[in-house]
Amino acid sequence: MSRPLRALLVPSHELGEDRLREIWRLRLEMLTLTRSEEQDWQEFRSAVVGPDRFVFVFVDPDNVAQGFFSIAMLPVEVGRRRLLLMFSKYFYFRRAYRGHPKTILAPWRLLPIAFRRFGPRSLHFVTTAYPQSYVSLTRTSGRTWSLRDPDAPGWAREALVAFAETFYPTTFDRVEGVVRGGNVADSEALAGSAEARRLLDHYEELNPHWRGGVTLPILFSVDARLVVTSARRSVRRWVRRG
Repeated sequence: MSRPLRALLVPSHELGEDRLREIWRLRLEMLTLTRSEEQDWQEFRSAVVGPDRFVFVFVDPDNVAQGFFSIAMLPVEVGRRRLLLMFSKYFYFRRAYRGHPKTILAPWRLLPIAFRRFGPRSLHFVTTAYPQSYVSLTRTSGRTWSLRDPDAPGWAREALVAFAETFYPTTFDRVEGVVRGGNVADSEALAGSAEARRLLDHYEELNPHWRGGVTLPILFSVDARLVVTSARRSVRRWVRRG
């Protein structure tokens, strides 16, 4: 049976201080900090709260946050392509709520907001990934691109560079295609499926130094592949949990 969960979509400037600290503390449960808590709090707050930024907070029936992810929108031009990059810097859920159907469906609520603010553009999610998030996002989207994928198309490479240079101007290594100096996500056992193992092995090939705080910028598109993959995964989860 799926645990009850409610998805709140909140413009960042409307997120109260108590809720902001609550989701920051939730994040700390899953990290080994490489800086002081006060430094991390200040970085977290400045990254989450700002223009064209939103937060999805997933709460249980007692209004306790069990997961959240942040979104910052960045319009870019790549040749004749008009893209909107939606950056989820923070994406954390307690184990019992990971993969909940609400978390898969919630991002679609961003589409009307994006079109109202930026007009017609192709939509793409970007983030910097450790193994757990890389496996999860690739399985959900059907395909992710990184600067270290030799077959990544040119437009995706340009978009990833624009993203990394905007949000990580001092820690982006353009030559290697990675971002350095991040907190190290605590390692957890991944699902034992053949697909998960294959994706984990691929991530290790792309970014073997992740244990040193090196993260991999990735991109996936809001397209037919994403729709089909998300629908299939949602149906499987509803059947399994029903």
